[in-house]
Amino acid sequence: MRKILPLTILIVFVSSLCLAEEYPYIYKGFRPMGMGGAFVAVSNDANALFYNPAGLADIENIQASIFGIEIEVGKNTTGLIKDALDTDFGNEAESAQFLRDYMGDSSHLGLAIVPNYSMPRFALTILGTGRMDMEVRDRQYPKLDVNVISDIGLGAGYAHPFLDNNLLVGASAKYIHRQSLTQEYTVADLSDKLSDTIKDDLKKGNGILVDLGVIYKLSKFQFANSRVGISANNLFGGGFGDAADATEHVDIGFAQDLDLKVTKATFAIDYIDIFNQFDQDSDIAKRIRLGAECKFLDIIFVRAGLYQGYFTAGLNLEARIVRLDLLTYAEEIGAYAGQRVDRRYAGRFVFGF
Repeated sequence: MRKILPLTILIVFVSSLCLAEEYPYIYKGFRPMGMGGAFVAVSNDANALFYNPAGLADIENIQASIFGIEIEVGKNTTGLIKDALDTDFGNEAESAQFLRDYMGDSSHLGLAIVPNYSMPRFALTILGTGRMDMEVRDRQYPKLDVNVISDIGLGAGYAHPFLDNNLLVGASAKYIHRQSLTQEYTVADLSDKLSDTIKDDLKKGNGILVDLGVIYKLSKFQFANSRVGISANNLFGGGFGDAADATEHVDIGFAQDLDLKVTKATFAIDYIDIFNQFDQDSDIAKRIRLGAECKFLDIIFVRAGLYQGYFTAGLNLEARIVRLDLLTYAEEIGAYAGQRVDRRYAGRFVFGF
């Protein structure tokens, strides 16, 4: 009895079927996504390497994530994997029934190990990510659409303040080895050495991505603790050979800090891809990010936001050498906000200082 689909999931590591309408990305940080993805004008930690390197100049303390693991699953993923383990994919009738049971459902699975080190003006990271999304279509002749993206690489960035620390300018670079796959598999494919077929279908490539960013603080214009940011991402090296490319895009954002009696809070709004370089669609609502973060007792961070029109929430608990993050957000996989939602849940455990 052959359990081909579960074996395939392990073989491709935890890959990613990015559905046709999901925007491409290198890495989604837990803190930014808890804030609805609004981070261009915040970016004051190692996440700046992926959102806006100018924010590295606003880092105040040394921080390191020595080891951490991140797991992300879609709403339908655990059920799909459980049923796959009980299915004999050597039997075409069972394979077809399995696919029909999940007709039209999207499934997402992600795993990341992203250790990093950050200090005022500088950060570096080791990137290891894999994501898998799947969807079954065509009830009469069921087909499994699979896209796979797995990245391994190194990244570093530097930022410098100017004009009495009001203007922050930064740059980052990442070297990435990528494997990707975008394929459609029939019932016959599932029943005939699919693991070998997927190995043959994987595309590989290497690339160097450069990001440039600017943040300007508006204190001179009587907007205390306010700032605007702009970043240009994936410049000068978005091609990965035969593997899926990383699309260039330019994002803008605004952030406001408030020092309240019981908490310190940050509010942010972003608009990503202002030149519509993502060719999936031109929907404005999918490009808007809104978010907030509140800090309590220096160890609890509560986050909430709207990402592509859907609610996001994040909780971060920080002890001396360990950190725990919980996150939920929804990805729009349709052509416009509100069409097709894929709700996702994620957790991260980090050992560091």
